[in-house]
Amino acid sequence: MLCGLLARNKTYTYKKISLGLLFVVCIPLVARADDHPVTPSARELGEGCSEFSMAGMHECLLKKRDESQNALAQAEAHVIAVLSSRWDVEDQFIVLAKKNFVRSNSEFVKYREEQCGFIKSLGASAIGNALETREYACLAELNYRRAAQLQDAVSDLPLK
Repeated sequence: MLCGLLARNKTYTYKKISLGLLFVVCIPLVARADDHPVTPSARELGEGCSEFSMAGMHECLLKKRDESQNALAQAEAHVIAVLSSRWDVEDQFIVLAKKNFVRSNSEFVKYREEQCGFIKSLGASAIGNALETREYACLAELNYRRAAQLQDAVSDLPLK
């Protein structure tokens, strides 16, 4: 009986199954998308600016670099705020974390300079703004990644 009913309503049954699978697969992905914002890669940043001429692309990536620097500065300020006034641990751990945060920031800046210098050098004999666009995209990517790492690092600390 059930097989006969399914045979007659094959299209309806397939639609119900497809809709059910859609919800089972997509709902968790949508929920996770808000939890962890996607950090754009240098390639994605470049593609986002590729609609412009070379000069326009240079300006677009310069703007992306500056926006990423602002995002990083905000993330760093957030970490300092959490460590300074809201983290619920003994003072000795706060002092240690702040010290390590300063050192970590210094090392990140060195790494970013070296990595993006390397990426820029891969442009070889490119002319015009091509080398700078490679560098700006790299800087923006690393700044966004660092900002996300910092936000994540303090997101689950016990607060006062």
